[in-house]
Amino acid sequence: MHRVCNTGPALPARIVRTYVRTVSGTIYQAPTRTPQRAAWVPTISSDHLIRLPLTARGTTPNLLRAAAAAISVLTLAAAVTVTGFAGSAGARIAGVAGDDAPSVRATEDFVFQLQDMDAHLVNALLVNGDTGVRVPRAASVALYDRDRKLADGDLEAATAALAGDQDALNRLHAVVDTFGGYEAQAVRTLADDERDGGTAAGRAPASVLADYQGAHAILFGGDGSGGLLKAAEDLEQTSAAAIAGTSSAASDSLQAVIAAFALFGLALLGGLGALQVFLFRRFHRVVNPGLAAATVAALVFTVGGAVGTSLAANDFHTAKSNAFDSMLALTQAKALGSGANADESRWLLLHDHPEQRAAVEKSYLDGSDAVARMDVSSGPLDYDASLGTMDAWLGKRRAGREEAGVDDDRTITADDLTAAGVDPASALGREFGNITFDGEAGLAYQAFHTYDTYLGRDAQLRQLPLTTDDQLRAAVDFDTDAATPSTSDAAFDVYTTALDDVIDLNKTHFDSAMPAARGDVGVWTWLPYPLAVLVIGLMVLGLRPRLGEYR
Repeated sequence: MHRVCNTGPALPARIVRTYVRTVSGTIYQAPTRTPQRAAWVPTISSDHLIRLPLTARGTTPNLLRAAAAAISVLTLAAAVTVTGFAGSAGARIAGVAGDDAPSVRATEDFVFQLQDMDAHLVNALLVNGDTGVRVPRAASVALYDRDRKLADGDLEAATAALAGDQDALNRLHAVVDTFGGYEAQAVRTLADDERDGGTAAGRAPASVLADYQGAHAILFGGDGSGGLLKAAEDLEQTSAAAIAGTSSAASDSLQAVIAAFALFGLALLGGLGALQVFLFRRFHRVVNPGLAAATVAALVFTVGGAVGTSLAANDFHTAKSNAFDSMLALTQAKALGSGANADESRWLLLHDHPEQRAAVEKSYLDGSDAVARMDVSSGPLDYDASLGTMDAWLGKRRAGREEAGVDDDRTITADDLTAAGVDPASALGREFGNITFDGEAGLAYQAFHTYDTYLGRDAQLRQLPLTTDDQLRAAVDFDTDAATPSTSDAAFDVYTTALDDVIDLNKTHFDSAMPAARGDVGVWTWLPYPLAVLVIGLMVLGLRPRLGEYR
């Protein structure tokens, strides 16, 4: 018989039924919960086998935040990169405009003034106390002094332009010292001429000629191929090489800026476009206004930056390659012409010294050939005749177009000038190959034509009789009287004026294009930063409502 042990009050029937439904087992088997009622309760334990749940990384909010962060980093990197490149390009352009170009112009003009100084010194010696000449000694001395002051100004300008180049400054200081020695010798020569000179033009005494040979040796060196002039020309060539190097670096920097805008801009537009597509697929909204505005700002950054920098590159090319290269060739033609004009006066001063006169003739021919080199030139007269033939050919083409009613600025073209046969390596040949501005071809032809006219006057001088005092006086007047239109000096002045007209045309374009290039690239040294902030801000504004839907 079994007994039931009752140790407490009986449980209500409802509770008993619930327990029976949810727990099963015997005294020999542990009860188990019904699976439908099983519940997982997170616990904290040090047991290494228990793992806590983690938030999923691939959720939409996390993807949006990651994309926004990546685009923000890309935008800031783009701003930093392009502003750095633009700053480098702007600095190089400023170096060309502010240092290299002025140093080249100053040293080249110094060479011209130096040759012109010596020409006027020789003109003063040609007078030789003769009171019957058209240009008295004092007038030539005054012109010499004018050129001396201009040469001093060129040296000061070159010193300022070369302030950052110690090697060039050292060479310039050597030129300045030698120039001082030349001036001192020229003063002694003029003093001896005033004291020992005679009364007949063109017959300087031996002592005066010896003094002048001392000045000539300082100017050209003992062998005629060195001295002060060579040092100044070498300095000018160094400055020209420096501007070529800086200009090449500036052009490379501008191309790097354009490439940076293209690469970063396309990456930025691609990222914003991909984010727009992602939002469309997840939220089924066609356009996100904030992202659309950010894309427009990125488009302004990309297209505006590339176009603006391309304009800067074009302006810089106009300033350096089109304008300054022509200015350099033309100023060299001017300096070389001044040397030829001085050689003409030296030839007359040494007319009865055959050996020295032959050396001067060679110097004249070398200088003239460097202005406009041709294939055939065995002597000054042969060179003058060859150039005259070329000038006549161009003049005939011009006259034909004028008869056909062609506009004045189209009667001579760049193709005509290059077809004329001038060596492209000579000074005028380089200009003929670089005709780029309206009206430049006509002005360049006029410079060439006036140069030919001057050479014709030189040929006349070399054929004048130089035997009697009257004949020498007439030759001196023909050589030195710039006020009479038919003389050699008058023709030379017309030639230099024609060169100045072409130089001024190119200088006008240089002075307008170079600041434009600096301005076009300069704006991109700061504008990318506010554009970057705008892109990031608009993107955040566009994403914020979508992220808010998950809170």
